[in-house]
Amino acid sequence: MRLKTSLFGMLAAAGVLAAGWAAAEYPERPVTLVIGYPAGGGTDIQSRALVPYLEKYLGTSVVVENREGAGGLIGATYIANAKPDGYTIGALNFPSMYSPIVQGNASYKQDAFTPLANQIGGDLALTVNKVSPIKTAKEFVEAAKANPVVVGVTGIGHPSQITALLFEEAAGVKLNFVPFNGGGPARLAMLGNHVTLGFMNLNEVFADNRSGALRVLATSGTERSPLSPDVPTFKEAGYNVQFSLLAGFGAPKGLPADVETKLVDAFQKALKDPDYLAEAKKRELTMLPLTQAEFAEALKKGNANLAELWKSKPWTK
Repeated sequence: MRLKTSLFGMLAAAGVLAAGWAAAEYPERPVTLVIGYPAGGGTDIQSRALVPYLEKYLGTSVVVENREGAGGLIGATYIANAKPDGYTIGALNFPSMYSPIVQGNASYKQDAFTPLANQIGGDLALTVNKVSPIKTAKEFVEAAKANPVVVGVTGIGHPSQITALLFEEAAGVKLNFVPFNGGGPARLAMLGNHVTLGFMNLNEVFADNRSGALRVLATSGTERSPLSPDVPTFKEAGYNVQFSLLAGFGAPKGLPADVETKLVDAFQKALKDPDYLAEAKKRELTMLPLTQAEFAEALKKGNANLAELWKSKPWTK
């Protein structure tokens, strides 16, 4: 009897160890991808384009959850405060999710996120509704100097507003901003002529520029974008403005090392997947795949520049 009892105890212990080992395997349930912006906006569209390939290499389903509001701050705060177990990850955009830190109204710090990979880069675009008589950046500046100008931006501290602030300084004008809750709502407002002038993410308005619904006057890249090859850069138009956004993915800090490794590996494989690359080309996504280390370094430099800009051109009171 004692032998049987001892044997049963050993088997029970082995079962506990096996269960513990199984529980340690990641992932064993769906992963939630939090997007702090509305459905249909640029971040939402490009993130969802990658999801099937992330699922392929992660080995589990990835459920997209839009937690919009406060220009992305609600979603960013949720990601920062989530349990760092790998089951909550999120879209990690610069500068949108980092501007609130500089502004002083974020409850999280710069190191609250673990960068995983960058997916998209992108230029910003000085844009007008088709009914506007303004045809060039120079004409826009002349209009802004003659009368107060109201421009739409995708959010406070978003790349569109940062670009507009740089443009203010370069052109010697003062602009009045109407911030929206992301690129999707800002685009719809411009299409509806609720705002006639705006600084927009080129990724979200290039098709409208081609159709003639909106008119892009200048873009913020170092060279002309393939999305709008006929549109000059700000520098070509005579204004020393250059700024690009980053749109990638991250997780709360404190991930277990093995979980972080699996996530990083899955993102890198997904971003290089031939079928995904074909899909991205079809959608005309502005690809800027960065490794975890490259993304982290780009964010570090970008945040340093953002803090310097805040000193001279604070974008909110």
